[in-house]
Amino acid sequence: MRTTIHYGGQEYIVAKHASDVMSEIDAILSTGEPGWIRVNHGRGQLRIADLLIGPSTSVGVVDTSDPD
Repeated sequence: MRTTIHYGGQEYIVAKHASDVMSEIDAILSTGEPGWIRVNHGRGQLRIADLLIGPSTSVGVVDTSDPD
């Protein structure tokens, strides 16, 4: 399982199903307050990154899991 997140013109990766990522984002938005999600950034050697999610944040979530 692997999901790519598009945020601020960059791509980030998380080892979760896209539906789990969307649920996490929905949970943050339901509080009415901004919150953070932890992702990976980079190619080759990934680095941990935290993305701030709020009501006006544009986020794209793409399921990029290997189909096998």
